[in-house]
Amino acid sequence: MALKPEDIPVQELLPHRWPAIMIDALLEACPERGVAAKTFRRQDYGLDGDAVCESALVECVAQTTAAFFGYNCRSKPGGSGLGFLAGLSSFSFSRRARVNEPLVIEAQVIRALGPMFIVKGRVLAGQESVAEGEIKIYLQNEKV
Repeated sequence: MALKPEDIPVQELLPHRWPAIMIDALLEACPERGVAAKTFRRQDYGLDGDAVCESALVECVAQTTAAFFGYNCRSKPGGSGLGFLAGLSSFSFSRRARVNEPLVIEAQVIRALGPMFIVKGRVLAGQESVAEGEIKIYLQNEKV
């Protein structure tokens, strides 16, 4: 039986380690899309009092992208690659997410330009979008 994304600890999919890990679990993964979950706790990095910093929400989208790329690489012989957040554009925030508020992060590759990927991301609290925009990822080895 094949492993599902949520069966794999995110530490096996990301180069990050605590306290810099910004997702709790990868819930869905396919070649061009991923969904992750995160609930920020008091001890987590990226907080300002009871609120989650906007930069942490952007990093949640970047790490969701890295996690689904990492998940997809596991199924390809020799598949590997280290990605870097290279930029962001048109990111907007409707409000600040709060400590202990369950978040769902969606990331979708909308364009691939060689080793550069444009990813549309969204962070949801329930049905409400609290952040959304595009990030640019540079993948050192584009075998995803």
